[in-house]
Formats: sequence, C-alpha cells, structure tokens
Amino acid sequence: MQMIQVVVDDDTTAKELLQKGQLKRRTTIIPLNKVAYPQMSPTVLEAAQRLSGGKARPAVEFLEYDQCVAPAVHYAFGNVFICQDGGTAKRLAFSREVNMRCVSLEGDDFNPAGTLTGGSRGNRACLLAKLAELQSAKSSLAQHTTELAELEKQLGQMEAAAREHSKYSRELELAQHSLGLAQQRVAGSEAAQLVAAADATETQLTAARDAGAAAAQRKKDLVEHAKALEREIRDFQKDHGARVKAAQDKLKKAKAAAEAARKAMRAAEVAVAGARAEREAAGGETESLKKQIETAQQSIAGAEAEVAKLSEDVNAAKEAATAAGRKLEAMQARLSECDGEIKALETSRDAVSKKVSECDQEIKKLDAKIKSKRDTIAKSKEWIARMEAEHPWIISEKRHFGTGDYKFEGVDITAMRKDFENLRERCEALQGKVQASVVSKLQKNEEDYQALVSKRTVVESDKNKLEQVIEELDHQSRAALEDVWARVNTWFGQIFSTLLPGTSAKLEPPEGATYLDGLEVRVAFGSVWKESLTELSGGQRSLLALSLILALCRFKPAPIYILDEVDAALDLNHTQNIGRMIRENFPESQFIVVSLKEGMFSNANVLFRTKFVEGVSTVTRTVTETGRAVAAGPGGNGGGAKAGGPGRTGRAVLGNANR
Repeated sequence: MQMIQVVVDDDTTAKELLQKGQLKRRTTIIPLNKVAYPQMSPTVLEAAQRLSGGKARPAVEFLEYDQCVAPAVHYAFGNVFICQDGGTAKRLAFSREVNMRCVSLEGDDFNPAGTLTGGSRGNRACLLAKLAELQSAKSSLAQHTTELAELEKQLGQMEAAAREHSKYSRELELAQHSLGLAQQRVAGSEAAQLVAAADATETQLTAARDAGAAAAQRKKDLVEHAKALEREIRDFQKDHGARVKAAQDKLKKAKAAAEAARKAMRAAEVAVAGARAEREAAGGETESLKKQIETAQQSIAGAEAEVAKLSEDVNAAKEAATAAGRKLEAMQARLSECDGEIKALETSRDAVSKKVSECDQEIKKLDAKIKSKRDTIAKSKEWIARMEAEHPWIISEKRHFGTGDYKFEGVDITAMRKDFENLRERCEALQGKVQASVVSKLQKNEEDYQALVSKRTVVESDKNKLEQVIEELDHQSRAALEDVWARVNTWFGQIFSTLLPGTSAKLEPPEGATYLDGLEVRVAFGSVWKESLTELSGGQRSLLALSLILALCRFKPAPIYILDEVDAALDLNHTQNIGRMIRENFPESQFIVVSLKEGMFSNANVLFRTKFVEGVSTVTRTVTETGRAVAAGPGGNGGGAKAGGPGRTGRAVLGNANR
C-alpha cells in the first residue's frame, strides 16, 4: 500500500488534518515545529568519503528546497547517501563506520536493517541519475557563466586599451617620421661631418694618452721589481758567508773535541760526519741560489727589453698625440668656418617650419573632409539598417551581393538613387489605382515565404543534430555490445572449463563477419576445436548451455536464482563441479537448486529434504557447517527453501530423502 507524507507548519494543523481531513490512505504527517531528525556526524561523512573514494554524497546535497522546510527534508533524506554504483552503496550500507541507508544511481536501495530494494526498472529512467545530471549541468552552467562574465570584462578592457594603442601608435608614427626627416637634413650637412671627425680625433688622442700613462706605470713597476731582486741577491750572499763560517767553526770544535777525548771518538766522528753533511747541503744550496740569481738576471734583462719597447711605444704615442692635436686645431678652425653655414641652415629651417605650418593647415582641412566622410558613412549605415528592417529579403540575399544580379561594380549609385526616387513617386501615384487587397496578399505571400525559409533552416539544423545523435548512439551501443561480448566470452570459457576440465569454449563471429552479425559457440577438447556442436554428447551440450546461461547471468547478477534438476543428465563429478562453480563465481547471489544427487548437497549452505511420514509429505531441514539458520516447516507434496536473510549470500538445495 502506498504511503503519503505530508508536511505541515505545526502540530495543531497536523491534528486538524487527521481529525477532519478524511484521509483515505496511510499518511505520515510531518509538523515542522515538532519534527526531530538525527544529524549526520562528520566522522560518518569522512568514513563514507574514504571508503567510497568520492563516489558517495549525502542525498540532501542533491536537493533544492526552501529553508522553511529544511527540517522535513533532513527528516526524510538526512541519513541517506547517494552512490554512483551498487557496489559502493552495499559497501557503505553494511560498513560499521557508516551503517546508513545507501541508494545507487540505478535505483538499488541498501538498508542496514537487512532489506534490499532493486531489480529491473524496465524502460523507466532513473530519477537519481537524472538528478545527478541536473546537478552537474547546473554546476557547469554556473562555471561557464562566471567565465563568460570574466571574458566580457577582459574584452571591454582590451577594447579600450586597443583604442588607446591605436591612437598612440598613430602619434608615434608621425613623430618618428618628423624625427627621421630632421635627422636626414642634419646628417647631410658638412658641419655634422666635421663634428663627427672632431669627436673621433679626440677619442684617438684620449686613447693615446691612456696608453702612454700605462706604459710609464709598467716601466716603473719593472724597475722596482729589478731592485727587489738585487736586494734579495745581496741578502743571500751575506747569509751564505755566515752559514759557511758557522760550518767551519763547528768543524774546528769537532776536531778539538776528537783530540781531547779519544774515548768519545765515535761520537766525534758522527759529529764530523754531520758537519760534513751540512757543508755539502750548504754547497748544494749555494748552487741553487746561483741558478736563481741567473734566472733573476735573465728576468731583469727581459724587463729592461720590455721597458725599452714600452719607451718606444710611449714616444710613438706622444708623436701621435702631437699630430692629433695639430689635426684638432685644424678641425676647430674648420668648425668655426661652419658656424656661418649653420646660421644659413637655421634660415632654411625657418623656411621649412613655415612649410610645415602650411602642411598642418592642409592636414586640418583633410581631417575635416575625413570627418565629413565618416558622417556620410554613419548615415549610410543607418540607411542600410533601415532598409534591412523594411525589406527582410536583403539579409537573406546579402551573401550573394557582388555576384550575379547583385553585382554592383560599375554601377552609378547616384543615378540609381534618382531612379529609385522616381519609382517611389510613381508607386505613390499608383497606390490609388492598385487594389489594396492585392498588395496585402503579396505581403502575406512574402511573409509566408520567409516563414517557410526559416522553418526549412530549423528543420535542416534539427536533421543534422538528429543524425549526430544517432551516430553517437550507434557508436555507444556498438561499444557496449563489444564490452558485453568480451566479458561474457571470458566468463563463458572460465565456467565451462570449470564444469568440464580439460576443455575450453568461446563466442566468436562467423567467418567473414563481425560480432554485429551474430556469434557462434566454439568448443575445444585440449587443443582441438570441434567443427560442430553435434559432435558433443548430451551431457556435454547440457554443461555448455548451462555455462552460457550462467555467464550471461554473471554479467548482470540477480538477487536470487532457482535451478530445477539441471544435473539430472550429468555424472556425479559434473554435479560436484556445478556446485563448486556456483559457490566460487556467484558469491553475491542466492541459489535455490532442486537436485537428487549427493554431489550438489556438499556445496549447499542449507538442505531441505522431502519424504513421506505416515502418508504425509514432510520437509526436514539440515544446516551445513557454512550455512545459516532459516525458517522451515512441513509442507504438502512439495517444499520451499530460502538461503540466508535479506541482503545475505546463501545456497539451498531441495532433495528427496526417499530416492
């Protein structure tokens, strides 16, 4: 029975509605002043985001409502999550951290209380999916609106900047042109050439003076270096005499000690040997110092040669400076001569300035003409806009202007306007002679023609859009069909090889065709593919058909399946394979299997056996080690089974205990 929920302002209105509303259906009344709703804690929200990876959001976020009815909205949807798929909804609903009602976009409802609502919707569209699409479209619209406003703002700023840039560019071009003309006039004069030559001469003179100063400093540095080397040589000679004298004193002392103390002969001999070694070292050091002296003398000779060379350079630089000075004096004399020429040029400049003023006046006249032309152009644009408004055919035929009947090249517009005025006067004169109904019919026919042209344009545009949509839908359907084929083909081969070890099966299109033309079932034993299914036995064909059906079921699993003696024509090992295959490949579904073979019983969670007891059909229930307890009771000539509870996984087998 359908339940209706009604939101009222307070509890008084709710009581009156219950007493006097003549409610004929079950109705839940929600008073806004009394309704209490639980708040979704931040811990639950954080856990939901972490477990779903961003695929779940509270249902309240998808709704738009007035704040005055916010308590009722939170009461109805406050503890509900909207998930992108059924797997995410199931995981959150039965998670200890979340443990709240979850609804997928496909419409599957998972409740922690143990109820599961879902299944096929037929051709009905999913409201939650449409709501999610609407929310996404609104967000996209707001974002694009913001971007459009920002772009329009930037466009306005750029237009103002472009106008300023154009203005300053024109002014810059005029200034550069004037500067170029002035530079050309000045550069062509003899005075400018003389000034340039004088500047070059002064530069050469400055460089020559700098080179002379640098050479003198270099000479001074080399002389000081030579004096330092001479001081070092004198100091070394003095030190060398002192060392030799010290060695000789030591030798004398050693000889005296040897003569005085024979008992210490060995020690004296060692001292003598040490003295001799020191003398030899002093002799080697003397040789090294002599070599250093020779090297220093060579450096002094090179420095003196370099000083002589630098002196020559200094003399040459002085001569060049003297020549440059004489040349500078000549240039200065020539420069004084050019002053008169400069005065003559200034006179010419005044004449040119006068011509420039005349040119400015001419430019002003041209500006006035340009302004007049612009006014004429603006009036012409207004006239064209008025003509387009009065004659709509101009807009549709404008693209043909310049070709065919609308080729205006070589046409005298003034004459055409005169002809137009004459024709308009003639039309005004004929208005009284022509029937008004004919004119109105002509206008109506023209309007109908324009309407038909507009409709044709709309129809052609809609046709192109429909063709694009059809093409996209065809592409999506082909992609979806190919995906279904690939997945079902994989599961088909896996299930068949499980049911019949050592074999393989696949779905492939016929030779020379595609999967859109149909698929054929191919079976192989080992590595040999069978040409036809007639080569298989009846049991093998049964297993093949069961594998294909279960592969299709696995693509879109249902909550519960009922199989009635699918193993009737199979051996015991095949029956065991079916039971094991159901347990491994369908952990999310419930199976009720009617069977008479022990191989199927070993894989069930719960067994229901029927037998006759004193002429009455009785059902006995047995729970296996992995099963859960469910309700069962006696029946008539048949039995029923249910495995697990709502939202749980289980398998049940109906068996005959008196077989």
